Amino acid sequence: MVLRPPAEARSKKIASLAWFRIKPLTLSKFMDLRAYQMQSVEDLRAEFRSGIKRVLLVSPTGSGKTVLFVYVTKGASSRGLRVLILTHRQEIMAQISKTLTTWEVPHALLTAGRAIPAGYQVMVASVQTLCRRLEGFPAPDLIVVDEAHHSCAGSWVKVFAAYPNARYLGVTATPERLDGRGLGEFYHRMVMGPRVDWLISEGFLAKPRYFAALNRIDPSQLRKTAGDFNRKEAAEMMDRPVITGDAVQHYLRIASGRTSIVFCTSIAHAQHVCEQFCAAGVPAEVIDGEMGQEQRDGIIGRLRTGETMVLVSVDLVSEGFDLPAVGSATLLRPTASVALHLQQIGRVLRPAPGKPDAIILDHVGNCARHGLAEEVREWSLDGHSAKKRNAEAVLETRQCEKCFAIFRGPRCPECGTVKESKARKIEQADGVLTEIETARLIDIRNRRHEERMCRTLADFQQLARVRGYKPGWAYWRWKNSWKSKVEPAQVAA
Repeated sequence: MVLRPPAEARSKKIASLAWFRIKPLTLSKFMDLRAYQMQSVEDLRAEFRSGIKRVLLVSPTGSGKTVLFVYVTKGASSRGLRVLILTHRQEIMAQISKTLTTWEVPHALLTAGRAIPAGYQVMVASVQTLCRRLEGFPAPDLIVVDEAHHSCAGSWVKVFAAYPNARYLGVTATPERLDGRGLGEFYHRMVMGPRVDWLISEGFLAKPRYFAALNRIDPSQLRKTAGDFNRKEAAEMMDRPVITGDAVQHYLRIASGRTSIVFCTSIAHAQHVCEQFCAAGVPAEVIDGEMGQEQRDGIIGRLRTGETMVLVSVDLVSEGFDLPAVGSATLLRPTASVALHLQQIGRVLRPAPGKPDAIILDHVGNCARHGLAEEVREWSLDGHSAKKRNAEAVLETRQCEKCFAIFRGPRCPECGTVKESKARKIEQADGVLTEIETARLIDIRNRRHEERMCRTLADFQQLARVRGYKPGWAYWRWKNSWKSKVEPAQVAA
């Protein structure tokens, strides 16, 4: 369903778009922008008119960021401005080009091995190719940076340095790098789009359902590299038959019949997971960045038609992947990055005909570590997002002990079971995925935070006394924590 403002209000908005303005003959298609997209355009326009030259639009995965910046691109190019749209992957370039074509925006693609196309107001390029061709490339008036959370990387920095006078429009769902670093040194103002919970309630995103084996693994033992868990150590932890077997069995039990994306830690891990799905009779394929474009397109095509049911990936479809019919995601890569966590969940939240909801199967505790997609977050250009917590709302969220449905209020809407008002902890067998109870999720996250704050053996011993644990727990927990590696003197004590 497309939301449109009243005709009078819509015409006033369009007429006031300043340098976004589009020629009258091309306005009809842009009437299909949703109301919240129009509001984002108005907010962007206000920032640029105030003299801000670098603006970051933050809007959730699936909210239509590509259509929005194509709107801006057409408006700018219709006034004779040169627009450069940058991305970092060939697949995303193809999707942007398709959208530009749909909206009748003439454009060219800057690709490796070909001369810079001449005579085009709009150019779509990969940042890697552009950085090799900066000399002689005509200076753009507006640069659109897709997946702008990558702006801190070396190639992007070169672009900012090469075109200091251009206007920049960055778009992203998660305005911080995977290591939590903010984007304030590259963008000077942030425009917020709609919230995930609102998009879900209005039907613009699919309703997620979360299942998790809490306390299944303990990634806190892993070292960190560039802000995230060390990939090699994470692969060793996850690439085990018992975990892979659980992943296959829980897909069959909870999400059977749905196309699915599985996020793994390494190519070897992905291959092992794929083999187990195929052995269980589920058609699966691995996709990775080392494959040729034609091979990757073939795999995506088979997933689209249902010939392949499970796509096993190592980061390749964490961003820019647009296949709304995918109904579930299996998380087999532990991450310390809230940005990566939300990008992965967002891959399956797009609505599609016949898709009642989106299922998230979390085997690595990412949901406990970073929260759910629909939780309200306060993003900042300084990095490290924070969630707004509403204790009353958390207590109202309950889990039915009979059908495991998540709901608010005293009565389960699925089976009619009446639940006591007092919060109750759900008993859970080890290794069995059950639908997450929000209150317990928050409690577990807080308890893990308490343990991360412990610096010495004495700290763990004090925490053990507060919790009523046996003394041996403190020594075991301290000995297996990464802190013991930098405090060896405590062992003798």
